Amino acid sequence: MDKRVCLIGNPNVGKSSLFNILTHKNQHTGNWTGKTVENALGEFSYQDVHWTIIDLPGTYSLIGESEEEKIASEFIFKKDYDIALVVADATNLERSLTLILEVIDVVPNVIVALNLMDEAKKRNIVIDLKKLSKLLGVPVISTSMKDKSGIEELCDALNHFTQNKPIKIEHSQKIKNYITWIQSKMNVSNGEALYYLRDHKISEDLELKEQKILQFYKHYISRIEIIESYHHYEKKIIQKVLNRKNEQVKKEDEFLNHLLTHKKTSFLVISLLVFFLLFLTIYLSNLPSEWLFQFFESLEKPFMKIFQFLPNFLLEPLIYGGYRTLYWVVSVMLPPMMIFFPLFALLEDYGLLPRIAFDLDKPFSKCGSCGKQSLTMCMGLGCNAVGVTGARIMESKKMRILSILTNVFIPCNGRFPAMIAIISMFFIQDRSFLGSLLASFILLCIIFGGILITFIITKILSFFILKEEKPMFILELPSFRKPKIFKTIKNAWKDKVLHVLKRAMVVSFPAGLLIYFLANYKIGEISIFESIVHFLNPFGLLVGLDGVILLAFLLGLPANEIVIPILLLGYSSSGLLMEYESLESLKMVLVQNHWTILTAINFLILSLCHFPCATTILTIKKETGSWFYTFLAFVIPTLTGLFFCFLIHFLI
Repeated sequence: MDKRVCLIGNPNVGKSSLFNILTHKNQHTGNWTGKTVENALGEFSYQDVHWTIIDLPGTYSLIGESEEEKIASEFIFKKDYDIALVVADATNLERSLTLILEVIDVVPNVIVALNLMDEAKKRNIVIDLKKLSKLLGVPVISTSMKDKSGIEELCDALNHFTQNKPIKIEHSQKIKNYITWIQSKMNVSNGEALYYLRDHKISEDLELKEQKILQFYKHYISRIEIIESYHHYEKKIIQKVLNRKNEQVKKEDEFLNHLLTHKKTSFLVISLLVFFLLFLTIYLSNLPSEWLFQFFESLEKPFMKIFQFLPNFLLEPLIYGGYRTLYWVVSVMLPPMMIFFPLFALLEDYGLLPRIAFDLDKPFSKCGSCGKQSLTMCMGLGCNAVGVTGARIMESKKMRILSILTNVFIPCNGRFPAMIAIISMFFIQDRSFLGSLLASFILLCIIFGGILITFIITKILSFFILKEEKPMFILELPSFRKPKIFKTIKNAWKDKVLHVLKRAMVVSFPAGLLIYFLANYKIGEISIFESIVHFLNPFGLLVGLDGVILLAFLLGLPANEIVIPILLLGYSSSGLLMEYESLESLKMVLVQNHWTILTAINFLILSLCHFPCATTILTIKKETGSWFYTFLAFVIPTLTGLFFCFLIHFLI
């Protein structure tokens, strides 16, 4: 027998963990909002029943406004499943009950998995499960993902589900009037009728006169009034089933919450954490990068011998163009990613990111957005394409667009190597432990500069893009939880490191072929590369750079990691991507080509503020569905970077 079940619940209640346990998949779980932004599909069998299970994005309400909430809501209302399994948080039942009641109001076949019961017991939170099940009219199963308790009982409840008499929600009179009217036009349940108040597509199915009536109801009935209908029942149920009189909160949780959210300490503590993260990334990645360079370089000659049957006009571009660019990207990018992504994932899973969102909500609100934009910024530190996708957690289209257009001002992992190299050459004299500390501090200051620019550009764009009422900002501060270290590191390497590295490798090889072609094929007496450099040079000098630097950034569109190799190619006369033995030798090449401290500063500015990489650009087009917004995402950061470069060059 084949059946389908969908998992729905608030963010951070353990849906993905339950999904992993049932399907034996490694869907990454985390302790912050927005981890799952698309439906995940899996399968499992229990006794004689084969189940298809769908893990929906976390949502606080079926009439929510963020992209992930809409994905979950649309699936629930399609009813393409046999049972809706609502995963609730035993430590915060009040919050979960609203969604449970909404789901029951839409579909009768509901089971509630009351998760985190082990945490609730530790805190002396007492819940009467039998009474809760009776009041809701649906099965309620106690579960804990840590020790997998309740899983068998839950599977048994799924296999032998019998429809009970779920609680019937009575809404206010004006909501009833609307429900009666819409049900006379369409065959929908009460919950679906309320969802249509927030759905714009339904208007297409109604006549002009009916559309006007629907628009009246949309203005007449607010989202808060609808939620209040459920809150009325929620309060009654909570009084009967929940006892928090002897609740105990961990002292360390109280201390950390105070430290990370207090206006006087939060900025300092979070800055120190990010600084420590950057320092470890810089300090520990230097030696592995050198090893990788030496290893891949040693393979050049064997590859030349293996493929010597190819003519030179094919062999040299493949080895000196494609392969050399490829191993530059891998050698420079892989070690920092293997350190940065797992460490950042540990902070994610521990519960740091919601605190950052809380701290930054006030400044972002003043800029026309909300604290959730900081979550997309944090994702952008690893990869801007991931940050763009993460903008789905924003409640309104305006906020999503603002997050997408400004995400590139946060330097991604691909830009770190070039920035670190320039910082180390021109601003750090000491290559020791202290030098790494200073380099980390300078990089942290650059990131803070990106955050400041993000505030400014967000504020400016908010005056022009989608002028609409700002929705309420909802963000939970989850309890701190000790992450599963080895599992988190494994998932970070699998889901982030390998994913981003694969993307970079795919684009770097053809980019290397293009670079080789431009550097070795001539128009007249000079190569195509040199011709473009001569064309760009006057403008480059105007902004404190040169034509080689501008062309390096343009050719680095496929992957930011190849900017430095292109610089070396441009300053050499060999027509080949050059390796350098040390930072000192690289600095000598740059200084010989008229680089100064000012050039290095402007290079760092342009590294921070320039167009997104090719993958991010395509992601922006996919997420916005608009070439206009994609064009803005390309132009805005580029003009911003060039403006600051010109300003510094003009003033100094």
